[in-house]
Amino acid sequence: MKNRVSALIIGTALSLATCSLSHAMSELISISTTPMWPTSSTPDSNIVYSVSTVGRGGAGLLEVTLTAGAMPPGVTVTFNPPVLRFTGNQLTAQTATMTVHCPSLIPVDCYAFTLTGTSKNETITVTNMVMFTPEYVATRRATLYIDKLSGTNLCVRGLGATGKTYLIEAISDLSNAKAASDSWTPVGYATADGNGRFTFFTSQVTDSNKRFYRAVESTP
Repeated sequence: MKNRVSALIIGTALSLATCSLSHAMSELISISTTPMWPTSSTPDSNIVYSVSTVGRGGAGLLEVTLTAGAMPPGVTVTFNPPVLRFTGNQLTAQTATMTVHCPSLIPVDCYAFTLTGTSKNETITVTNMVMFTPEYVATRRATLYIDKLSGTNLCVRGLGATGKTYLIEAISDLSNAKAASDSWTPVGYATADGNGRFTFFTSQVTDSNKRFYRAVESTP
């Protein structure tokens, strides 16, 4: 009877260990991309995306290799890092940078390219959600967003047309703005990348509590 009880306890322990192991297996949960804004007012032919992945290391190391497909002709893609590694049995988010090289400033956001994360036991593929046609992005009117940085520094972000150069102008009082172009003060230029995104860095004037900006399509 004693031996039978011991065998039962050992069998139960093995069963619990197996169950715990099965619930902690390595697993890739999700993968997604977000286009990033240029870090310079004169971007090159590269478009950068942030790749977000969620995984669980569990029993052993989970290694996820990133690849892209269905890109337009002539476009190449690199990842940094190319392989993401997950350890432990907790859900963990990791990010990588996907750099898309577009020799002719092709608006990549207008194409249903694929992003794939591959591990030893599974593969997840997501497709870029196309919201605009290349024709629309090529002629889109600019919309501006302003981010406050440290001190009086500002980042003016714009969403406009592919490869277009914009003259950034400012004015402190819209009530004095007239139709004449000399009502606005030119502060610099910014060029849009292949997805129509552009960035301009400036400083807020110290003698005014407010300042308004606009982007006018131009040639520097």
